[in-house]
Amino acid sequence: MPCEKQKVEYGLSILNHKKVNAQAHLNSQKPTTKNSKILECIYWLFTGCIALGVGYGIATNTTMVIGVLTFMLAILIIRKKMLWGIFAVLLLPLIGELYRLPFGGDSGTLVSDVAIAGLMAVWIYEKIRLRKKLPKNTLNKPLAIFTGVAIFSLLLSLSFLKISEAAASSLYLARFIEYVLLAIVTADIIKNESSPKNQEKTKQQILNIITISAILIAIAGFIQLVIYPDLGKLQEYGWDPHQNRLVSTWLDPNFIGGFLAYIIALLTGITLYSKSLIKKIGLILIISILGIALFLTYSRSGYLAAVTALGVIGILKSRKLLIGGIIIFAVALNFLPRAQERVDDLVHSAESFILNTNENPDPTAKLRIVSWNQTLQLIEKRPLLGSGYNTLKYVKYNEGFVENSDIHSASGSDSSLLTILATTGILGFIPFVMLYWNVLSVSWKNWHVKKSSSKVEAKWQGYALGILAGTSGLLVHSLFVNSLLFAQIMIFFWISVGMLQRTSND
Repeated sequence: MPCEKQKVEYGLSILNHKKVNAQAHLNSQKPTTKNSKILECIYWLFTGCIALGVGYGIATNTTMVIGVLTFMLAILIIRKKMLWGIFAVLLLPLIGELYRLPFGGDSGTLVSDVAIAGLMAVWIYEKIRLRKKLPKNTLNKPLAIFTGVAIFSLLLSLSFLKISEAAASSLYLARFIEYVLLAIVTADIIKNESSPKNQEKTKQQILNIITISAILIAIAGFIQLVIYPDLGKLQEYGWDPHQNRLVSTWLDPNFIGGFLAYIIALLTGITLYSKSLIKKIGLILIISILGIALFLTYSRSGYLAAVTALGVIGILKSRKLLIGGIIIFAVALNFLPRAQERVDDLVHSAESFILNTNENPDPTAKLRIVSWNQTLQLIEKRPLLGSGYNTLKYVKYNEGFVENSDIHSASGSDSSLLTILATTGILGFIPFVMLYWNVLSVSWKNWHVKKSSSKVEAKWQGYALGILAGTSGLLVHSLFVNSLLFAQIMIFFWISVGMLQRTSND
């Protein structure tokens, strides 16, 4: 009996100990009442000041008043369910360049810029309120180093730029930081789910929204081709006069082409590892729709990104896919003479550039080469720290490279990598490249090391392969277009990277 009594007492002591630990953990997750009230007051005071400030400035603009109220409502909703903020951000690229908020410069502000800023504010506020540290992430270090270099380069730019120009450029640096933070926030939201089952559900929901948004953007492009195929009338607003090319709501076939190539790579990787025939058929149908949209952009950089991405998948996983992709591409060119003409121009331009032949490249390639040469001149002038993040349009104007700094093409080079080199120098270029090297490294590890013992694991192994291939294609694409710094592409890229980080064996 004494033995039994001792066992009971021992069991009760363990239960009491667990209860005390559980209560202590619960208390650690909740701020004190005093701190909570102070933070809540600060939150509403800050929010109210923003609302009053914006409302005062645009009191006569009913549309903007409605917009401010909508933004405030969205903040309240996001506080209750932050995942919904990710969903909303993924759907905002459907608006594209059709509408900009009438503040933040002559060209206005993207709706997504404000929405993501709101999401980041709520996320940071909740971290402070719950007294939680910012999550550890492999992107933290290169992002912090790049940010430090970019800020220092902007401060140095005050020696040859106006304060207003440097200040305007700093807003774009803030934009880049918040877009990269989407990866960290997405990974954190998934991690905070109560169980592995809920984490899996959350990842699948985000993947579904990515796919739906891509389909809607492609469909919008098909509609645009029918009702507004000629962008000539938009030339006076700084846009290129593209004709009979799928530009969707982004008004640029090259950016749309790079985006579609990335999503196609992502879905192709998942398709190859899917063990459900019905899901495979559905994914193939979606990839086909996006592929048709990609062809109708007639974007050579988009084609090159897709070929690179599918080539990576073909070499690493499926030779059949590689051969099949080549056949499909060749057949599609026969049905689309303009696409064949664009590819031929690409080949001839490459030969002219590489071999230095007498045959001149086509007009578009000439403009791209001119842009590269101008940017290289700027790099030679300030190789270490550059001219300051996103100051390129002001520097180009000062150097006489452009007549008008307000045109869209003036704000960057026809290459993301050259743009970063010119604006942040070698010291900024290295951590910037490390951000993408990190993505390639994690995706390679998740694909190469992860064992697909179940349907769920197999799907995310394919997802990692898709990210690896898609990022490779996007990096190649960025050699010809400033795609790594394009807001709409960054939304999809960094959120998908955040999901990648939560598929690791951590």
